[in-house]
Amino acid sequence: MNNNVINKIELQVPAGIRYISEWSDFNLDDFPNRYCSAYIIDKKIPGCGFTEYCLTSGDDVILCSPRKMLLENKENQHPGEIHYVKNELEFDPGVDIDMENKQHISEGDKQQFLDDNSSEKEKELETLGIKDKMRNELINYIHIRDFEHKPCKIIVTYDSFKYVKEFLEEEHMFDKFKIVVDEFQSIFVDSRFKASTEFEFFNILTGIKNKNICFVSATPMIDKYLSRLDYFKNLNYYVLDWATLDPSRTIQPELKVRKMQSIVTEIKKIIQSYLDGKFAILANPITGQPVLSKEAVFYLNSVNDILKIIKKFGLLPDQVNILCSDTVQNQKKVRKKLGKKYQIGKVPLKGEIHKMFTFCTRTVYLGADFYSTNARTFIFSNANIDSLSVDISLDLPQILGRQRLIENPWKNHAEFYFKPLGNGKELTLEYFISYVKKKTDNSKDLIDAFNNIKDSTKPLVAAKYLSDIVLNKYKNDYVSINHFGDENRPVFNDLVMIAEERAFDIQQIDYKNRFTVFNVIKSNSLRLDEISLFVDYLRDPTNGHISDRLRKLCETNEYTDEEKSLIAQQVSEKFDQYYNLVGPKRCAQLGYYITDIKREVNNLSISENKIKELFYSKFKVGDRISNVKAKEVVRDIYNTLGLDKTPKATDIGNYFEINKQLVTDPDTKMRVNGIVIKNIKL
Repeated sequence: MNNNVINKIELQVPAGIRYISEWSDFNLDDFPNRYCSAYIIDKKIPGCGFTEYCLTSGDDVILCSPRKMLLENKENQHPGEIHYVKNELEFDPGVDIDMENKQHISEGDKQQFLDDNSSEKEKELETLGIKDKMRNELINYIHIRDFEHKPCKIIVTYDSFKYVKEFLEEEHMFDKFKIVVDEFQSIFVDSRFKASTEFEFFNILTGIKNKNICFVSATPMIDKYLSRLDYFKNLNYYVLDWATLDPSRTIQPELKVRKMQSIVTEIKKIIQSYLDGKFAILANPITGQPVLSKEAVFYLNSVNDILKIIKKFGLLPDQVNILCSDTVQNQKKVRKKLGKKYQIGKVPLKGEIHKMFTFCTRTVYLGADFYSTNARTFIFSNANIDSLSVDISLDLPQILGRQRLIENPWKNHAEFYFKPLGNGKELTLEYFISYVKKKTDNSKDLIDAFNNIKDSTKPLVAAKYLSDIVLNKYKNDYVSINHFGDENRPVFNDLVMIAEERAFDIQQIDYKNRFTVFNVIKSNSLRLDEISLFVDYLRDPTNGHISDRLRKLCETNEYTDEEKSLIAQQVSEKFDQYYNLVGPKRCAQLGYYITDIKREVNNLSISENKIKELFYSKFKVGDRISNVKAKEVVRDIYNTLGLDKTPKATDIGNYFEINKQLVTDPDTKMRVNGIVIKNIKL
């Protein structure tokens, strides 16, 4: 923790508690102190039920969220109990925008960059009667809850919190509520896309005195950025410790990490395997029964790429769930590219049917709850395009917390495909520091210029500054427009500057190369699938000639023979043939000389039919055989054919579909590790 963020306080969660609502001593009234009633809670793990606690406790709560989809999901989970304050003119600007830079965006997407704090937006809300409708529905809900002696639970986006505050203050009701700012790191992150809106929300919060305000997240903004704002330096920072009293609650998610050339190329392999019925199998963590993964959830922050993939592979409406910002612009894109039968979907509630393929943009990264019993998670990140990069420290842990069901064997597993920073995209730290200094100096000059002009001219200049913000999105400076009563004044927007620094660190440091990616993953307490790293190493031709990499595989002692066999299959067809057909001993005897190894492959391929015949004669569908016995039979087959191959029980899987299960040994009558043969591989 950076020393500038004071009062870091660890709270040990009692053993046996998995959700905040089970913790009887947990109370939001315990966190404010006599100096500051606002505070930060780092809940550490997504899915611990903090939001659910806020919506079911006895407190009157205003829960502020950065995403409409999260609130819609919560509203559907608690029908009639909570009130979602909906602003019909609101959208999630920037979250789903497809672009390589902000100078090359469509007119439709440019509209999404408009900030909701403009006077024109306010006038439109009044003219259409939307504001009156929001007010009346909110106050009516509160009166009903008070009459029923039930706590009031109000949910609202960051963008529309100002209206809730305004309505409640008019009715002298604001003081009864506690405020929870859920996923508060989004104040910083979203400033890259809708800076003025986030800045206004932050200023409203910091202007509220002597009120219980809880800033909560499982992935708070990294300390070096958080401590840049004086407001956060003064807050108590509570960290929930789930591990000390019950380590089983903090299972680290495991990532298979792959470097990629193209998102579409990688997704094609995954989709095709599902369409072909080649489903991954794992054991249910509770029952031990085998589970087939018949569902896949893809995270990629590009509506255009999602639609391109769906169209390219001919996926049908009943096969796909598109989860993105439900804006007019995105609705038009879906209809235009896919047809009227396709539409933007919703996160399925618990017990509802999940489609085979779910495609998620950044709007789903935070807070949405998936209750699939068998879905696998696939994450795609391209560091060369801002809108397509995944923040490993902030986004990745959030995505890994989306699957909620313990019985899903893939709950704590995911595959992460990334494209590191390309050649020619590098920027030096010196250049970036100079860039920030220039924009900072420009900002000070513009603010000074405004303060030195006559008062009668200030409204005109403020309007000019606001137009520049809308059109250029802080390209040349960090000036925002704040409302002070009836006046608009320019102020320095720290959030934009911090968001730009974070974006620089993500692209230029975290994604500099695959090793920096691995380091960031490890530093965020995520388990790296070490086998996938080795596969990545063996695939890379810059790590030596293929004979050198083959020697590395054959001679390493870090993995079992079975693991090395699987590694060879994942590296390439050639590695698979060299290692699994020729065998590591024979490769060594041939000095890893590729020409001789290829000749050996050709000779052995001729006898493949003989191998297959022997496997089919020795094993039958329905056999339940121990690993020890299976290995003996496989050894006999290889010896019969004079093959210099290490026998493994799992070699049966080359010719049959198998499940690994406990079986009864016919001699000892004991339950031992074994194999059940399900079917012949076609």
